Formats: sequence, structure tokens, C-alpha cells
Amino acid sequence: MRNRGFEKLLKVTLLVGIILACILGSYRLVSAVMDRMDASKHADSTETAGSSTVQSGEGDVNASVAGGNPSSNLIKTSAVADSAKNEPDTSKYNVSDNWSLILINVDHPYPEGYLPNVTTVDNGQQTDVRCASELTQMLADCRSAGYDPLVISGYRNHDEQILDFNSMTQMYVSAGYSEEDARAKTAESVAIPGTSEHEAALSVDIGSEHNTAVDSSQDNEAVQEWLHNNCWKYGYVLRYPEGKEDVTKIIYESWHYRYVGVTAAKVMYDENLCLEEYLAKYVEPFTSLEELDRQAMETLGLTYTGQTAAEA
Repeated sequence: MRNRGFEKLLKVTLLVGIILACILGSYRLVSAVMDRMDASKHADSTETAGSSTVQSGEGDVNASVAGGNPSSNLIKTSAVADSAKNEPDTSKYNVSDNWSLILINVDHPYPEGYLPNVTTVDNGQQTDVRCASELTQMLADCRSAGYDPLVISGYRNHDEQILDFNSMTQMYVSAGYSEEDARAKTAESVAIPGTSEHEAALSVDIGSEHNTAVDSSQDNEAVQEWLHNNCWKYGYVLRYPEGKEDVTKIIYESWHYRYVGVTAAKVMYDENLCLEEYLAKYVEPFTSLEELDRQAMETLGLTYTGQTAAEA
């Protein structure tokens, strides 16, 4: 009986030992696996960091090869920006309308030999064929708005401009002015022959069927208010606006409209610029006044040879 009891105890002890050995072995195995996994993660992290460093270095090398050093890249970026500045803003200056931007004033006579191609538009008056449809539409829309616009004066050739200028001069002489003072006074409202926009067929004087006077009586006419506010939509501007006399050298003429193209007209209207100011701000940095003259002549099939001498 003792022997059997002892044997049974021995078996139990051996079984417990085996179980404990298995548990201990499993623990060690799991620990070893965990340690290996941690080591693997650490190695991956180190490799990734190293790869980033290498890639960063390669990026610097590539940047150096492609564009030089950072300061060189900045110089190139600046050069691109400067190049963009040398190009006109197409929302401000449409080079395709250059012919309509020709400057004609006392300091800049129209080119020698300038002879526009004209057509009759309203009240027997003529204008340049290239802006005739815009003028016709503007007058039609004005009439649809309830007004009665009428073109009082359009294209005048050189001889007609001389006649108008001399006629006004003699009127002042008859009023007691000296010949010199009379001519100076006339030049405030009638352009010296050779410097008149009417001779280029780009300007029209517009009144109304009930008022055809070309004087300050037009200032408060409702038709002028409509035209002042809407002419830019058709490419026209009030050529001699109030407050710009020192620039234009011509008195305020509420009736005198000049075609400059829709792009320029909108800018001049929005920014309250006369033609001289607009050209100085948006055109002359890219295109000289002489080049405008040349292009305007070429579009008419004429050869540019320079400015004509204004009649003194």
C-alpha cells in the first residue's frame, strides 16, 4: 500500500514538474520572440531615418543640378517676375486696338499723310469705318433709352479744320482781342489744324435734336448724362473731361466723344483718366507714341514718315 502511495505521489510530482517546465519554456520562447520584434522595429526606424536623410541629400543635389543654389533659384524667380512686369496687362491695354489709341493733341500732331477711311453714320456726318458700328449702336441705344442724340460734327479734313479755326479766331478779333490773343483763345476750344481729332475721324461732337449748339449749353442736357455714363461700353470716352484741362490743354467739352476701344474706354471711365493719362500709365511703358502712330498708319495702308507740322 505504501509503495503504491509513493508511486502515485512520484507520478504527480513528475507531472507537475513537466507542466512547470513547459510553462517556463513557453515564457522564454515568447520573450525571445518579443525581443526580436522590438529589435526589428528599431532597425526599421533607423533605416527609415537614414533613407530620409539620403533622400534629403539627393533632393539638395538634384536642386543644385537643376537650378543651382537657393539664391540662384531666387534670382531666376525674380527674373520671371520682372519679365511678367514687362508685358502689358491685357485687361488694361489691348494691343490689337492700337490704331484707336493714337494721340492727337497740341503737343502731338497726327502723322503726316494720315488719311482715314470714313463712312457716313448720322445726320450726314462721317467717322472712321472701324468704329462706325459702335457709334451707330451707341446712338441707337441712347434713343431706345428715351433720348434724342444727334451727331453735330464728325470727320473734318485739314482744310475744313483750318476754316473752323480761322472763323473762330476772327470772331474773337471782332470782339476786341488781338490776333495773337484771339488765336490763343480759339485754341482752348478749337484744335489747331493738324492737332484735331476730328481730322483723324475718331471723334464726334454729339448734341441732341433740340440742341445742336456746340457750347456749354450741352453741359446739363440729359442726353449728355446718358452718354457720359454709357459711352465707354461702346469704346468711346468723353475726350475733354472737366478737371483735366491742364492735361488736355482743351476746355471741358461735354459734347466731344472719342473712340479708343472698349478696353481702354473702361479703364479710363473706371479710373477717371483722360487719354493722355491713360497712355502714360498703361501704354507708354510698352509702346511709344511714335509706334502708335506707325501702327495706326499701317492699318490704313499708309507709310509712316513722321509727324506733320501743326498750323501755327
